[in-house]
Amino acid sequence: MRDELQVELDERDYSKQPLGAAELKLLFAGRDPRDFLNPKSPAFKALGLKGRKLAAAEALELMAREPNLIKRPLVAAGGEIVAGFDRERLRALLS
Repeated sequence: MRDELQVELDERDYSKQPLGAAELKLLFAGRDPRDFLNPKSPAFKALGLKGRKLAAAEALELMAREPNLIKRPLVAAGGEIVAGFDRERLRALLS
């Protein structure tokens, strides 16, 4: 999609350069960080999070400790964030 839209993106590999809790808080400011958790990830299941009601602060802390809990890709541009492979939303964001 990057080639199709001819956009340049700054990429970050969460496993090599995890996002810290403060960075996540800033990234998700004004949004519910729980919306960016990936319930299909093995980490989500391994931590026994299915069915748990997490506080927003707890979700941020968990994502900082276990980056695989974050939906991917996570694309931020112009104050908007798209998480996951929603091609239409990504296309709209990056156009």
